[in-house]
Amino acid sequence: MTLNIIGLNCGTSVDAIDIAYCAITPILSSPNDLRLELLDYTEHPVPPELKARVLKACRENAVTMEEICDLNFALGREFGLAAKSFIDRNGLEGKVDAIASHGQTLWHIPSPAPPQQKSTLQMAESAVIAQITGLTTISSFRVGDVAAGRMGAPLIAFLDAAVLAHPTLTRASQNLGGIGNVTIIPAGDSAIESCFEFDTGPGNVLIDAAVRIITNGEQEYDKDGLIGAQGRVYEDVVDEFLAHPYFSAALPKTTGRELFGDDIASQLVSSLRSVGATDPDVIATITRITAESLVRAYERYLQPGGTIDEVYLCGGGAYNPNITSYLSTHLPHTSINLFSTTQIAPEAKEAISFALLGHECLMGKSIVVPQHVESAERVVLGKITPGMGYGRLMRKVVGSIGFVSENMEDERNGLPYARRMEVVS
Repeated sequence: MTLNIIGLNCGTSVDAIDIAYCAITPILSSPNDLRLELLDYTEHPVPPELKARVLKACRENAVTMEEICDLNFALGREFGLAAKSFIDRNGLEGKVDAIASHGQTLWHIPSPAPPQQKSTLQMAESAVIAQITGLTTISSFRVGDVAAGRMGAPLIAFLDAAVLAHPTLTRASQNLGGIGNVTIIPAGDSAIESCFEFDTGPGNVLIDAAVRIITNGEQEYDKDGLIGAQGRVYEDVVDEFLAHPYFSAALPKTTGRELFGDDIASQLVSSLRSVGATDPDVIATITRITAESLVRAYERYLQPGGTIDEVYLCGGGAYNPNITSYLSTHLPHTSINLFSTTQIAPEAKEAISFALLGHECLMGKSIVVPQHVESAERVVLGKITPGMGYGRLMRKVVGSIGFVSENMEDERNGLPYARRMEVVS
């Protein structure tokens, strides 16, 4: 039985709310696997004043409880209005079963120093989204992963592995949003079970911040890498930056603006300018930090002597030729591709992943637990906020669960996770 779910996601750059409308169906011949069809995708720009409030909270870590309280509801309202506008514009009233919202990460503590605990703060109140849209809303996926003793990010290995598993090729799915994250899917029949993921470090976050600094806010990013292409790279600065302990830390690991934020970009800009670097030199050097961090990460975290046969790129950095050409040159035995060759639009990938997480939550299914994590416990991720049609949705879900119930495992761990994904373009 098909569930039509809207996935909502807003990343580190806080530029737009990604909206992916997906049809997700258990496969008749293999009920534990899924058929995915992306029915529509769009992006809803985040209003500049709301973006500024989010970035202020992330950068300064000095906002009041009053501001956090209000921001949670303001983000919920924006997410809800984005979904409602999408539904109304496309005539989807009565055709959407549920919304799965990632929300907006304001703060993330994956490796706490005592007496802190592992924790994460995801904003965009689900009750507000449900109220505006009238739809049941599933949220707090990262919160569930952290509660299970893991790091809460990255959180997309299950989709990457289901789509990219191959009997003879080791593949990597590299996202280059604000923060870079990668899933490694080793070749072989056990590719799903042996996949692992981690944050590689800064993706576009430092590049974008540096562009805003050198253009006095007139540009938000280095479009097509044009600024960086005109500069020369200060290799000593790249090497010094990549000596940061994060890049050699053992797995699992994740990061964000808490470690690689605008203040770091500002320091890099000032340091480079102090030694005579031009503005294009600044962008070229900071871009190289991202590109070189990927090459070193692949070399460091593969089995000794292992190689990656294919890399699939998504996120804004996938379209920066200063990054992609560097990867091609320094990974000569690796094929560099856009994730779109998998039939999943790369710009929609993260919103699709949350639609899938929402589906699995409703079905009571754990996602794939990757290797190199602190806890291998399988848990169902997400919180459910009922909408107006909650009873009708539950009857539909019960019908789907009945279809796969013969495969039921230990009920504490939910239904078996999806092992394969059939993607319909």
